[in-house]
Amino acid sequence: MSAKNILSLKEARLFVCALMLLLAGGSSALCADKSKITGIAEINGTKLYYEMMGKGKQTIVLIHGGLVDSRMWDEQFAEFAKKYRVMRYDMRGFGKSDFSMGPLSHIDDLYALLKFLKIEKASLMGLSLGGMVAIDFTLEHPSMVEKLILPAASVRGYKSPRNEKTVAIYRAAEEQGMEKAIEMWLEHQLFATGKNNPEYQRRTRQMLADNFRTWGPTPAPIVWNWPQTPSIERLAEIKKPTLIIIGDKDVSNIIAIADVLQSKIAGATKVVITGVSHHLNMEKPKEFNRVVMDFMKEK
Repeated sequence: MSAKNILSLKEARLFVCALMLLLAGGSSALCADKSKITGIAEINGTKLYYEMMGKGKQTIVLIHGGLVDSRMWDEQFAEFAKKYRVMRYDMRGFGKSDFSMGPLSHIDDLYALLKFLKIEKASLMGLSLGGMVAIDFTLEHPSMVEKLILPAASVRGYKSPRNEKTVAIYRAAEEQGMEKAIEMWLEHQLFATGKNNPEYQRRTRQMLADNFRTWGPTPAPIVWNWPQTPSIERLAEIKKPTLIIIGDKDVSNIIAIADVLQSKIAGATKVVITGVSHHLNMEKPKEFNRVVMDFMKEK
C-alpha cells in the first residue's frame, strides 16, 4: 500500500475527534491535546466554556481578569497540570462563554460549574476581577476551597481614586471605537511594562479585541450580582492558606489592595515580582509559576 494511503496516527486521531465532535454536537472534545478536555457547561441559564488538564489529586481553578479571558493563563495551564488537575474557564460574557447583560452572579456561576465538573474542593487562583470572584467565592463557600492565590487581585469595597486615564479609555471606546481604545489600553500602566514584548502585545491585543463586547460600550449596563456585604469587610473570615502576588509596576490601587489583603487575611504571604505590572503571570511566567508551585507544595 502506498504511504499516501496510510493515515498517520495524528491524522487518524484528528478524524476520530472530528467525528466525536459531530456526534456530540460540538459540546466537548479531547482533540486539542491528549490530556486536555474542552467543553461547554450549560448551567444557570447560560453556557460556560472550560478546559481541564492533569490528573493530580489536588485541583487548581484559574479565574481570569476583567479585560481578557482564560487564554491569559496559557503559560500556567499546562505547566501546573504536570502535578495538579487544572481547570480554567471563561466567565460569562468573556471568551467563548455566552454573553449576558444580566443579572448574573460570577459566584453562582463558578459554584454551578464546579458542581457540573464534580469538583468538590479546589485551590482558587484569580487575577484582578478573577481575584474578586475568588475572594467572594471563598467567603460564600469556604468548604470548597483549599488554598487561595491572589495575583494582582481586586476586592469589593476598596475605594479607589478616580483614574482619569481609565475613564478616557472607556470614553474613547464609545466615541472612537475599539481600535483606539485598545491602543490606549496598551499604553496604560496596567499593560505598559510589556510594550517591548511583541508576543505579550499580540496576545493582549487579541484578547482585548475578542472581549470588547463586555468591556466596551453596551446598550445598557451589564448587571452583576454580588453578596450584600463588601468582601473587604469580611477578609478576616478567610482561614485558608493565602498567597498574594503583586508586580511592583502595577497601578497604585492594586498595590494598595495587596497590602490590605496581607494585613487582613491571617497568615497571608505576599510576594513582589519586579519589573512587571498587572498581568505579571504573562510577563514573567517562569518566576510566577515557581512562586505558585512553591506555595502549592506547602502543607
